[in-house]
Amino acid sequence: MFNMKIKYFNRSRLSEKAELHYNATYCSSLHELLSSSDVVSINCPLNAETTNLISTPEFAAMKPGSFFINTARGAIVNEAALKEALISGRLARAGLDVLCNEPHVDSWFFEQDNVVLQPHLGGLTNMAFHKAERECFENVRSFFENGQANSPVNVPFVGL
Repeated sequence: MFNMKIKYFNRSRLSEKAELHYNATYCSSLHELLSSSDVVSINCPLNAETTNLISTPEFAAMKPGSFFINTARGAIVNEAALKEALISGRLARAGLDVLCNEPHVDSWFFEQDNVVLQPHLGGLTNMAFHKAERECFENVRSFFENGQANSPVNVPFVGL
């Protein structure tokens, strides 16, 4: 896709079959991935381990002139470090659909020619709504059939 080579870093490595299917190469560390990539896309959940996952050392590890995309969560990226990487030219461009402190975001990002901002609306499609609706009904059916939802939100308290 996009005639790009796929490299990735993750807590667990994909199977060899999956790597072959996606023609993906595993990097053994985040910094190995960052230093060898022209385009970096962040795709991980926000938790204690990923808050400020991308900060000054990570931007310094990136190739000069690279592109940075965050469609995960704003707090995964240290915004002060992101701004410095953009100002210094370390990053050529950033594509963001999430920022810290939404909806009260740093207006600096709106004023930059090398930053593309897009609303975080991936789940706001008819298909996404239909899938969510179907999942809800399947959870209710499963709960009444066997006492447990397929994808409970709060497992310790389900059924109390």
